[in-house]
Amino acid sequence: MNYDRLSSFLYKNGMLDTRDMNSINRNVFYIKTFNDKSFILKKHRNKTRMEQQWSFFEQIKSPDIIPFEHFPNQKKFIYDKSYYWTISPYIRGKKLNYLVDKDRIESLETLKKFHGQASGINVLNRLKKDIFYLRWYKRLQTFKKTYYIFEDYHFKSLFEDIVQTTEKQLQIVSEIPWNRLEQKAKINGNWVHGDVASHNFIRNQKRIFIIDFDLLLCAPQLYDYIQLGQRFLPYINWNLNRLLSYNMVEERYLKAWLLAILIPSDVLREWIHFLYNTSNNSIHNYLSKMEADWLKRQSFLNSAKLMLKSI
Repeated sequence: MNYDRLSSFLYKNGMLDTRDMNSINRNVFYIKTFNDKSFILKKHRNKTRMEQQWSFFEQIKSPDIIPFEHFPNQKKFIYDKSYYWTISPYIRGKKLNYLVDKDRIESLETLKKFHGQASGINVLNRLKKDIFYLRWYKRLQTFKKTYYIFEDYHFKSLFEDIVQTTEKQLQIVSEIPWNRLEQKAKINGNWVHGDVASHNFIRNQKRIFIIDFDLLLCAPQLYDYIQLGQRFLPYINWNLNRLLSYNMVEERYLKAWLLAILIPSDVLREWIHFLYNTSNNSIHNYLSKMEADWLKRQSFLNSAKLMLKSI
């Protein structure tokens, strides 16, 4: 759908009169109306996921998130036979950067506030997902299909080491009684954001906001801290003591949190994402960096294993 047709569709179905429109990515647009209001327009393929977000936004009381809002004709969403479209207020600000320690600290503080607000929320027809380590196991199967690339570029031993480490850690983590935590989260109505990448935290003059709730899930909030810990590691040189200094989780969850962080699911995710968005020219450079980072990660793995023996 080109911009003219999209503008016409938005006015006809949502009474949204757009003056300017810019594509942020293939599913997200910045729009400005004739009365100088700015919005983020988003298209969704999955209606259930979009409706879950709407139900969640209607219940949560939080100044720290950017929710959907109604179209001018009060519709929650509009539909074009292929996609469901929503709008959110546009917040001018700067994305956080985990390279900066202040941003790491403030993203964690914002996430903890969000978790406090995202409790006791009961949504009908909640999305169901496999438990996280089962999803990571499936990700590993996708990763294994790329063996030929590692072989072609002479990184076969790196591939084998990543697979072996992932399989071993998945086995260890699968023995933790996660189902109990899952059940407790569902009873208490606890929610996770699901994608705590730095670009989903926006700082303006007032506060830090969390955006993009596509991976919102009713689940143990520990899961967000597992992912956040993994995302911090490359920026703190895979230093265990620095990671622990952020005090992400209560002591009773420390062992489970650390064991889950030791699964290199982020390596698999970033590699698969890279392959979908790259040309062959940069593969060797990517694998060289992956290998250098993997060596640092092995040092972190060994330090963590020593510490885990004492917990």
